[in-house]
Amino acid sequence: MKANAVFYSILASCLLVQLISGCSVGPQMLQGVYLSYNDRVRATADEELLLNMVRLRYLATIEFLSINSISAQASFNVSLGAEIAPSDTDSTLVIPELQYSDRPTFSFSPQRGTQFAKRLVEPIKIDTLAYLAASDWPIKILLQLLVKEINGIVNESHGDIESFYKIADNLGDLQKKHKLLFAFTEYQKPVSAPIDKNLLKASDLISAAKAGYTFIPDTEGVHLRLSEPTPQPIMLLRTTAPEERDILKQLGVTKTGDEPIELRAGSKRGFHSSTYSNIHLRTRSVLGAIVYLTQGVTPPQSHIDRNLTFSSWPFPGPDNDKIDQVFRVKASKPRPQARLAVQYRGYWFYIDETDLTSKSTFLVFSEIYRLALVGSDRSQAPLLTLPLGGP
Repeated sequence: MKANAVFYSILASCLLVQLISGCSVGPQMLQGVYLSYNDRVRATADEELLLNMVRLRYLATIEFLSINSISAQASFNVSLGAEIAPSDTDSTLVIPELQYSDRPTFSFSPQRGTQFAKRLVEPIKIDTLAYLAASDWPIKILLQLLVKEINGIVNESHGDIESFYKIADNLGDLQKKHKLLFAFTEYQKPVSAPIDKNLLKASDLISAAKAGYTFIPDTEGVHLRLSEPTPQPIMLLRTTAPEERDILKQLGVTKTGDEPIELRAGSKRGFHSSTYSNIHLRTRSVLGAIVYLTQGVTPPQSHIDRNLTFSSWPFPGPDNDKIDQVFRVKASKPRPQARLAVQYRGYWFYIDETDLTSKSTFLVFSEIYRLALVGSDRSQAPLLTLPLGGP
Protein backbone atom coordinates (compact mmCIF):
# COMPACT_ATOMS: atom_id res chain seq x y z
CA MET A 1 0.00 0.00 0.00
CA LYS A 2 2.82 2.37 0.80
CA ALA A 3 4.34 1.85 -2.62
CA ASN A 4 1.01 2.50 -4.32
CA ALA A 5 0.45 5.71 -2.36
CA VAL A 6 3.89 7.02 -3.23
CA PHE A 7 3.40 6.08 -6.89
CA TYR A 8 0.05 7.88 -7.19
CA SER A 9 1.38 10.92 -5.36
CA ILE A 10 4.36 11.22 -7.68
CA LEU A 11 2.11 10.64 -10.69
CA ALA A 12 -0.27 13.42 -9.60
CA SER A 13 2.64 15.80 -9.07
CA CYS A 14 4.08 15.07 -12.49
CA LEU A 15 0.74 15.53 -14.18
CA LEU A 16 0.17 18.85 -12.42
CA VAL A 17 3.61 20.18 -13.35
CA GLN A 18 3.16 19.00 -16.95
CA LEU A 19 -0.27 20.62 -17.11
CA ILE A 20 1.01 23.96 -15.81
CA SER A 21 4.09 24.01 -18.04
CA GLY A 22 2.19 23.16 -21.21
CA CYS A 23 -1.12 25.00 -20.97
CA SER A 24 0.02 28.42 -22.25
CA VAL A 25 -0.86 30.32 -19.08
CA GLY A 26 0.51 33.60 -20.46
CA PRO A 27 -1.88 34.10 -23.41
CA GLN A 28 -4.89 32.97 -21.39
CA MET A 29 -3.93 35.34 -18.58
CA LEU A 30 -3.52 38.22 -21.05
CA GLN A 31 -7.02 37.69 -22.41
CA GLY A 32 -8.69 37.65 -19.01
CA VAL A 33 -6.63 40.36 -17.31
CA TYR A 34 -6.63 42.77 -20.26
CA LEU A 35 -10.42 42.72 -20.65
CA SER A 36 -10.96 43.03 -16.91
CA TYR A 37 -8.74 46.11 -16.64
CA ASN A 38 -10.27 47.58 -19.81
CA ASP A 39 -13.76 47.30 -18.34
CA ARG A 40 -12.71 48.72 -14.97
CA VAL A 41 -10.88 51.71 -16.47
CA ARG A 42 -13.91 52.53 -18.63
CA ALA A 43 -16.33 52.24 -15.71
CA THR A 44 -14.11 54.34 -13.45
CA ALA A 45 -13.86 57.12 -16.04
CA ASP A 46 -17.65 57.19 -16.41
CA GLU A 47 -18.12 57.26 -12.63
CA GLU A 48 -15.62 60.12 -12.29
CA LEU A 49 -17.46 62.13 -14.93
CA LEU A 50 -20.85 61.57 -13.26
CA LEU A 51 -19.42 62.36 -9.82
CA ASN A 52 -18.08 65.70 -11.03
CA MET A 53 -21.53 66.60 -12.35
CA VAL A 54 -23.03 65.79 -8.96
CA ARG A 55 -20.31 67.80 -7.19
CA LEU A 56 -21.11 70.86 -9.31
CA ARG A 57 -24.79 70.44 -8.40
CA TYR A 58 -23.69 70.95 -4.80
CA LEU A 59 -21.32 73.82 -5.71
CA ALA A 60 -18.31 71.67 -4.82
CA THR A 61 -15.03 71.72 -6.71
CA ILE A 62 -14.39 69.08 -9.35
CA GLU A 63 -11.29 67.02 -9.98
CA PHE A 64 -10.10 64.81 -12.83
CA LEU A 65 -7.48 62.11 -12.41
CA SER A 66 -5.41 60.56 -15.14
CA ILE A 67 -4.30 56.93 -14.96
CA ASN A 68 -0.67 57.09 -16.03
CA SER A 69 0.17 53.41 -15.79
CA ILE A 70 -1.19 50.04 -14.71
CA SER A 71 1.25 47.30 -13.83
CA ALA A 72 -0.32 43.90 -13.24
CA GLN A 73 2.16 41.48 -11.69
CA ALA A 74 1.06 37.87 -11.39
CA SER A 75 3.02 34.94 -10.00
CA PHE A 76 2.59 31.17 -9.70
CA ASN A 77 4.30 29.01 -7.10
CA VAL A 78 4.32 25.22 -7.36
CA SER A 79 5.58 23.29 -4.37
CA LEU A 80 5.41 19.77 -2.97
CA GLY A 81 4.09 19.39 0.53
CA ALA A 82 3.73 16.36 2.78
CA GLU A 83 0.67 15.02 4.50
CA ILE A 84 0.70 12.10 6.91
CA ALA A 85 -1.98 9.51 6.27
CA PRO A 86 -4.26 8.32 9.10
CA SER A 87 -2.68 6.44 11.98
CA ASP A 88 -3.75 3.02 10.73
CA THR A 89 -1.12 3.26 7.97
CA ASP A 90 2.48 4.30 7.89
CA SER A 91 2.22 5.85 4.40
CA THR A 92 3.31 9.40 3.57
CA LEU A 93 1.60 11.14 0.65
CA VAL A 94 3.36 13.91 -1.27
CA ILE A 95 0.77 16.58 -2.16
CA PRO A 96 1.47 19.22 -4.87
CA GLU A 97 0.49 22.81 -4.01
CA LEU A 98 -0.26 25.62 -6.47
CA GLN A 99 -0.36 29.27 -5.34
CA TYR A 100 -1.37 32.27 -7.46
CA SER A 101 -1.10 35.96 -6.58
CA ASP A 102 -1.97 39.18 -8.46
CA ARG A 103 -0.41 42.47 -7.32
CA PRO A 104 -1.59 45.34 -9.55
CA THR A 105 0.02 48.78 -9.21
CA PHE A 106 -1.76 51.93 -10.42
CA SER A 107 -0.20 55.33 -11.04
CA PHE A 108 -2.47 58.41 -10.95
CA SER A 109 -1.94 62.11 -11.45
CA PRO A 110 -4.38 65.06 -11.30
CA GLN A 111 -5.18 66.60 -14.68
CA ARG A 112 -4.18 70.20 -14.16
CA GLY A 113 -1.98 72.81 -15.72
CA THR A 114 -2.43 75.48 -18.36
CA GLN A 115 -2.99 73.16 -21.31
CA PHE A 116 -5.64 71.08 -19.56
CA ALA A 117 -7.44 74.18 -18.27
CA LYS A 118 -7.39 75.69 -21.76
CA ARG A 119 -8.91 72.59 -23.34
CA LEU A 120 -11.51 72.49 -20.57
CA VAL A 121 -12.80 76.06 -21.04
CA GLU A 122 -12.25 76.81 -24.74
CA PRO A 123 -15.26 76.40 -27.08
CA ILE A 124 -15.51 73.03 -28.77
CA LYS A 125 -14.42 73.30 -32.37
CA ILE A 126 -17.03 73.18 -35.11
CA ASP A 127 -14.90 70.53 -36.83
CA THR A 128 -15.29 68.23 -33.82
CA LEU A 129 -19.07 68.55 -33.90
CA ALA A 130 -19.13 68.00 -37.68
CA TYR A 131 -16.85 64.96 -37.53
CA LEU A 132 -19.13 63.36 -34.93
CA ALA A 133 -22.25 64.15 -36.97
CA ALA A 134 -20.60 62.85 -40.14
CA SER A 135 -19.90 59.61 -38.24
CA ASP A 136 -23.66 59.24 -37.60
CA TRP A 137 -23.63 60.41 -34.00
CA PRO A 138 -27.09 61.89 -33.25
CA ILE A 139 -27.15 65.53 -34.34
CA LYS A 140 -30.08 66.23 -32.00
CA ILE A 141 -28.02 65.40 -28.90
CA LEU A 142 -24.92 67.12 -30.29
CA LEU A 143 -26.82 70.37 -30.79
CA GLN A 144 -28.60 70.29 -27.43
CA LEU A 145 -25.41 69.42 -25.58
CA LEU A 146 -22.71 71.41 -27.36
CA VAL A 147 -24.38 74.40 -29.03
CA LYS A 148 -25.40 77.56 -27.19
CA GLU A 149 -26.70 79.36 -30.26
CA ILE A 150 -27.58 78.56 -33.86
CA ASN A 151 -28.32 81.45 -36.23
CA GLY A 152 -29.36 83.75 -33.39
CA ILE A 153 -31.53 81.18 -31.57
CA VAL A 154 -30.10 80.76 -28.07
CA ASN A 155 -30.20 77.48 -26.15
CA GLU A 156 -30.27 79.04 -22.67
CA SER A 157 -32.84 80.36 -20.24
CA HIS A 158 -32.59 83.91 -21.58
CA GLY A 159 -33.04 82.69 -25.16
CA ASP A 160 -35.61 80.66 -27.08
CA ILE A 161 -35.05 77.10 -25.90
CA GLU A 162 -38.31 75.84 -27.35
CA SER A 163 -37.39 76.97 -30.90
CA PHE A 164 -33.88 75.60 -30.49
CA TYR A 165 -35.18 72.20 -29.43
CA LYS A 166 -37.61 72.17 -32.35
CA ILE A 167 -34.73 72.72 -34.78
CA ALA A 168 -32.70 69.98 -33.08
CA ASP A 169 -35.70 67.61 -33.28
CA ASN A 170 -36.27 68.30 -36.98
CA LEU A 171 -32.62 67.88 -37.90
CA GLY A 172 -32.55 64.67 -35.87
CA ASP A 173 -35.56 63.33 -37.77
CA LEU A 174 -33.93 64.15 -41.11
CA GLN A 175 -30.75 62.39 -40.00
CA LYS A 176 -32.68 59.26 -39.08
CA LYS A 177 -34.31 59.29 -42.53
CA HIS A 178 -30.86 59.65 -44.16
CA LYS A 179 -31.90 63.00 -45.63
CA LEU A 180 -29.26 65.02 -43.78
CA LEU A 181 -25.57 64.77 -44.64
CA PHE A 182 -22.56 66.25 -42.91
CA ALA A 183 -19.31 66.32 -44.82
CA PHE A 184 -16.19 68.40 -45.44
CA THR A 185 -15.09 70.40 -48.43
CA GLU A 186 -11.65 71.91 -48.88
CA TYR A 187 -10.77 75.52 -49.53
CA GLN A 188 -7.46 77.37 -49.78
CA LYS A 189 -6.77 79.57 -46.77
CA PRO A 190 -4.26 82.40 -47.42
CA VAL A 191 -1.42 82.42 -44.90
CA SER A 192 0.85 85.12 -46.35
CA ALA A 193 0.76 88.68 -47.60
CA PRO A 194 0.46 89.26 -51.38
CA ILE A 195 3.68 88.40 -53.24
CA ASP A 196 4.65 89.74 -56.67
CA LYS A 197 4.43 86.70 -58.95
CA ASN A 198 7.54 87.84 -60.84
CA LEU A 199 9.61 87.31 -57.68
CA LEU A 200 8.69 83.63 -57.36
CA LYS A 201 10.87 80.91 -58.83
CA ALA A 202 9.99 77.38 -59.85
CA SER A 203 11.87 76.09 -56.80
CA ASP A 204 9.56 78.17 -54.57
CA LEU A 205 6.51 76.50 -56.08
CA ILE A 206 8.04 73.04 -55.67
CA SER A 207 9.05 73.67 -52.04
CA ALA A 208 5.57 74.96 -51.21
CA ALA A 209 3.95 71.90 -52.82
CA LYS A 210 6.20 69.53 -50.86
CA ALA A 211 5.15 71.24 -47.63
CA GLY A 212 1.46 70.96 -48.54
CA TYR A 213 1.01 74.60 -49.54
CA THR A 214 0.18 76.28 -52.83
CA PHE A 215 0.15 79.76 -54.33
CA ILE A 216 -3.18 81.28 -55.38
CA PRO A 217 -3.56 84.43 -57.51
CA ASP A 218 -5.53 87.47 -56.48
CA THR A 219 -8.44 88.82 -58.50
CA GLU A 220 -6.17 90.96 -60.68
CA GLY A 221 -3.67 88.17 -61.28
CA VAL A 222 -0.70 90.36 -60.35
CA HIS A 223 0.06 88.95 -56.90
CA LEU A 224 0.10 85.49 -55.40
CA ARG A 225 -0.53 84.44 -51.82
CA LEU A 226 0.73 81.34 -50.08
CA SER A 227 -2.22 79.24 -48.94
CA GLU A 228 -2.89 75.93 -47.22
CA PRO A 229 -5.77 73.51 -47.78
CA THR A 230 -8.29 73.78 -44.95
CA PRO A 231 -11.33 71.54 -44.38
CA GLN A 232 -14.68 73.32 -44.20
CA PRO A 233 -17.60 71.46 -42.59
CA ILE A 234 -20.80 71.59 -44.59
CA MET A 235 -24.38 70.35 -44.25
CA LEU A 236 -26.47 69.06 -47.16
CA LEU A 237 -30.22 68.47 -47.19
CA ARG A 238 -31.60 65.56 -49.20
CA THR A 239 -35.27 66.08 -48.68
CA THR A 240 -38.60 67.00 -50.26
CA ALA A 241 -39.66 70.59 -50.84
CA PRO A 242 -41.97 71.01 -47.78
CA GLU A 243 -39.36 69.61 -45.35
CA GLU A 244 -36.66 71.69 -46.98
CA ARG A 245 -38.57 74.95 -46.76
CA ASP A 246 -39.57 74.32 -43.15
CA ILE A 247 -36.10 73.64 -41.77
CA LEU A 248 -34.47 76.42 -43.81
CA LYS A 249 -37.14 78.84 -42.62
CA GLN A 250 -36.51 77.87 -39.01
CA LEU A 251 -32.77 78.46 -39.51
CA GLY A 252 -33.30 81.64 -41.49
CA VAL A 253 -31.09 80.29 -44.29
CA THR A 254 -31.68 81.73 -47.75
CA LYS A 255 -30.04 78.89 -49.71
CA THR A 256 -31.90 76.05 -51.32
CA GLY A 257 -31.60 72.50 -50.03
CA ASP A 258 -29.38 71.28 -52.86
CA GLU A 259 -26.66 73.84 -52.03
CA PRO A 260 -24.03 73.07 -49.37
CA ILE A 261 -24.56 75.03 -46.16
CA GLU A 262 -21.30 75.84 -44.42
CA LEU A 263 -21.00 75.47 -40.65
CA ARG A 264 -19.19 78.45 -39.19
CA ALA A 265 -18.18 79.36 -35.66
CA GLY A 266 -19.46 82.46 -33.90
CA SER A 267 -22.61 84.47 -33.40
CA LYS A 268 -24.15 86.74 -36.02
CA ARG A 269 -26.75 88.35 -33.82
CA GLY A 270 -26.84 92.09 -34.38
CA PHE A 271 -25.37 91.78 -37.86
CA HIS A 272 -28.24 89.97 -39.59
CA SER A 273 -31.84 90.52 -38.70
CA SER A 274 -33.41 87.27 -39.84
CA THR A 275 -31.55 85.82 -42.84
CA TYR A 276 -28.32 83.86 -43.10
CA SER A 277 -26.33 82.48 -45.99
CA ASN A 278 -24.88 79.68 -43.82
CA ILE A 279 -25.25 78.22 -40.33
CA HIS A 280 -23.44 80.05 -37.56
CA LEU A 281 -22.90 78.15 -34.32
CA ARG A 282 -21.71 79.32 -30.94
CA THR A 283 -20.51 76.25 -29.07
CA ARG A 284 -20.04 75.43 -25.42
CA SER A 285 -16.79 74.40 -23.83
CA VAL A 286 -16.37 70.98 -22.23
CA LEU A 287 -16.79 72.62 -18.82
CA GLY A 288 -19.86 74.45 -20.12
CA ALA A 289 -21.36 71.16 -21.27
CA ILE A 290 -20.70 69.64 -17.84
CA VAL A 291 -22.43 72.60 -16.18
CA TYR A 292 -25.33 72.22 -18.61
CA LEU A 293 -25.75 68.52 -17.76
CA THR A 294 -25.51 69.34 -14.06
CA GLN A 295 -29.02 70.79 -14.35
CA GLY A 296 -30.22 67.23 -14.93
CA VAL A 297 -29.03 66.04 -11.51
CA THR A 298 -32.05 65.73 -9.19
CA PRO A 299 -30.94 65.91 -5.53
CA PRO A 300 -33.14 64.68 -2.70
CA GLN A 301 -35.56 67.28 -1.38
CA SER A 302 -34.03 66.97 2.10
CA HIS A 303 -30.73 68.33 0.76
CA ILE A 304 -32.50 71.31 -0.82
CA ASP A 305 -34.40 71.98 2.43
CA ARG A 306 -31.09 71.95 4.35
CA ASN A 307 -29.51 74.34 1.81
CA LEU A 308 -26.90 71.78 0.86
CA THR A 309 -27.70 72.51 -2.78
CA PHE A 310 -29.92 74.80 -4.83
CA SER A 311 -33.31 74.32 -6.42
CA SER A 312 -32.24 76.21 -9.57
CA TRP A 313 -28.86 77.21 -10.99
CA PRO A 314 -27.71 80.30 -9.02
CA PHE A 315 -25.53 81.81 -11.76
CA PRO A 316 -26.37 83.31 -15.17
CA GLY A 317 -26.35 80.82 -17.98
CA PRO A 318 -27.65 77.33 -18.43
CA ASP A 319 -30.71 77.12 -16.16
CA ASN A 320 -32.94 75.02 -18.41
CA ASP A 321 -36.40 73.76 -17.51
CA LYS A 322 -36.32 71.35 -20.47
CA ILE A 323 -33.18 69.51 -19.38
CA ASP A 324 -35.29 66.43 -18.51
CA GLN A 325 -35.73 65.92 -22.25
CA VAL A 326 -31.95 65.54 -22.56
CA PHE A 327 -30.46 64.19 -19.34
CA ARG A 328 -31.59 63.10 -15.89
CA VAL A 329 -29.72 61.74 -12.87
CA LYS A 330 -31.80 60.34 -10.00
CA ALA A 331 -30.96 59.97 -6.31
CA SER A 332 -31.62 56.98 -4.05
CA LYS A 333 -30.78 56.16 -0.45
CA PRO A 334 -30.26 52.42 -1.06
CA ARG A 335 -27.91 51.42 -3.84
CA PRO A 336 -29.91 51.16 -7.10
CA GLN A 337 -29.70 48.42 -9.70
CA ALA A 338 -27.89 50.62 -12.21
CA ARG A 339 -24.72 50.19 -14.23
CA LEU A 340 -23.60 53.76 -13.56
CA ALA A 341 -24.00 55.04 -10.00
CA VAL A 342 -21.86 57.12 -7.62
CA GLN A 343 -22.23 57.80 -3.90
CA TYR A 344 -22.25 61.36 -2.57
CA ARG A 345 -23.45 62.79 0.75
CA GLY A 346 -25.17 59.58 1.80
CA TYR A 347 -27.09 59.06 -1.44
CA TRP A 348 -26.55 57.15 -4.65
CA PHE A 349 -26.81 59.23 -7.81
CA TYR A 350 -27.44 57.16 -10.90
CA ILE A 351 -28.73 57.00 -14.47
CA ASP A 352 -31.78 54.77 -14.74
CA GLU A 353 -31.11 51.70 -16.88
CA THR A 354 -34.38 52.26 -18.77
CA ASP A 355 -33.69 55.94 -19.48
CA LEU A 356 -32.30 55.54 -23.00
CA THR A 357 -32.24 59.30 -23.65
CA SER A 358 -30.02 60.04 -20.64
CA LYS A 359 -27.78 57.06 -21.42
CA SER A 360 -27.39 58.27 -25.01
CA THR A 361 -26.55 61.79 -23.89
CA PHE A 362 -23.96 60.55 -21.41
CA LEU A 363 -22.43 58.28 -24.04
CA VAL A 364 -22.09 61.14 -26.53
CA PHE A 365 -20.62 63.50 -23.97
CA SER A 366 -18.14 60.96 -22.62
CA GLU A 367 -16.77 60.52 -26.15
CA ILE A 368 -16.60 64.31 -26.62
CA TYR A 369 -14.75 64.59 -23.32
CA ARG A 370 -12.19 62.01 -24.42
CA LEU A 371 -11.75 63.66 -27.81
CA ALA A 372 -11.40 67.18 -26.43
CA LEU A 373 -9.35 66.51 -23.31
CA VAL A 374 -7.84 63.04 -23.24
CA GLY A 375 -7.51 62.19 -26.91
CA SER A 376 -5.64 65.41 -27.70
CA ASP A 377 -2.73 64.49 -25.42
CA ARG A 378 -1.19 61.09 -26.04
CA SER A 379 0.83 61.35 -22.83
CA GLN A 380 -2.46 61.08 -20.92
CA ALA A 381 -3.07 57.56 -22.20
CA PRO A 382 -2.38 54.95 -19.51
CA LEU A 383 0.48 52.51 -19.98
CA LEU A 384 -0.77 49.02 -19.20
CA THR A 385 1.87 46.41 -18.39
CA LEU A 386 0.61 42.84 -18.23
CA PRO A 387 2.47 39.61 -17.42
CA LEU A 388 2.89 37.27 -20.38
CA GLY A 389 4.97 34.42 -19.03
CA GLY A 390 3.83 31.36 -17.16
CA PRO A 391 5.33 29.95 -13.97
